[in-house]
Amino acid sequence: MFYLERERHPLGIELCAGNVGLIIVDVQRYFFDPQSPAYLKGVERVFGNIRRLIEIAKHANVPVIATVHAGGNENMRRWWKNTVDTPWTELAVDRDTVDHVLMKDSYDAFHQTELEDLLRFYQISTILVAGVMTHLCCETTARSAFVRGYNVIMVEDCLWDKDEWYHYASLRSLAHGFAIISNLNEVEQLLEECKNS
Repeated sequence: MFYLERERHPLGIELCAGNVGLIIVDVQRYFFDPQSPAYLKGVERVFGNIRRLIEIAKHANVPVIATVHAGGNENMRRWWKNTVDTPWTELAVDRDTVDHVLMKDSYDAFHQTELEDLLRFYQISTILVAGVMTHLCCETTARSAFVRGYNVIMVEDCLWDKDEWYHYASLRSLAHGFAIISNLNEVEQLLEECKNS
């Protein structure tokens, strides 16, 4: 689906220089627990991939930063008519598998969080993005990263949305001007090659 974009922008971003970070967006009970009012049907299909991506990142010494969506700012409350309370703000992955957890109140993981400070601390220039929802928080974070000068790689089979059309439309848009679309196997292979080089 993204072959034209990949011809123009192959996955040639250097992943071996210790400059890569993984952002796990909103992998929390609110979207992953079937009892939640915001549960994303079928999200289990990528949950194993997300956990595997975290393992790969940790094995390659790639910092893992998780965000948790609370949606507490006024505009988000007005739009969605709710906020996200405990227990729905609990991570769906083990807390011990991530290096940092950032609470956020909007779609953008950079907005009023410490994300950019952490990326600077780790001297990260390329981010891998995984999580939910592709067309809202993941896309907004990817665009925000791009305009701040970061290289962005969307790990397609580690992303999920409430609607397949939203998911693919978002990725097509990002592939055109903001991000490289990759997958778990490709990222794993590249990071393994880096480790062995």
